[in-house]
Amino acid sequence: MIHFGMTGMLVCGDPDDPPATHDRVLFTLEDGRRLTYRDQRKLQGLWLAEEDGDVARLLRNQGPDALSVGRDEFETALTVRRGRIKTALTDQSVVAGLGNLLADEILWRARLRPDRQTHELTENDRARLYTDMRRTLHSAIKAGCVPSRDSWLTGHRDEAVPICPRCGTHLRRSRIAGRGTVWCPHCQPDGS
Repeated sequence: MIHFGMTGMLVCGDPDDPPATHDRVLFTLEDGRRLTYRDQRKLQGLWLAEEDGDVARLLRNQGPDALSVGRDEFETALTVRRGRIKTALTDQSVVAGLGNLLADEILWRARLRPDRQTHELTENDRARLYTDMRRTLHSAIKAGCVPSRDSWLTGHRDEAVPICPRCGTHLRRSRIAGRGTVWCPHCQPDGS
């Protein structure tokens, strides 16, 4: 089992391929080909599991998968959690599979400020958040990454003067739980 982190990927290559700068782990397959874990950042984790029980033990502290979680389970996970909504979304023990960029995109689509408290969310807020999480994940999976499309918040977050693609307002930047966070003060107003 491999925890990819934000930039990790598996690359299949030939035995004679020279290692790349960011290759972290190299597996030699039975047919001689190489499977390489490549990441410009550090390796988040690598575990070997011999049987299903080992997999279950390794995943026991992980929340339900963000793409397969049902709405009721998602709402329960959020309502028992205290703190900011972005922190809850990126906490892998609450919902597994959402990273920093996805959380910003999902919250922007759901029109929820990332610093809102989870207990402040209404039933409509949670329903919208769930729907937009699933839509965003499906689009990102099709693209193979969190795309930097012009119509997405993530397509503008790294610009020198980032502008909201929906309303044209200047985006705000802050840090939440140590992560760079971008949001639109017009589209994602303070909920209190």
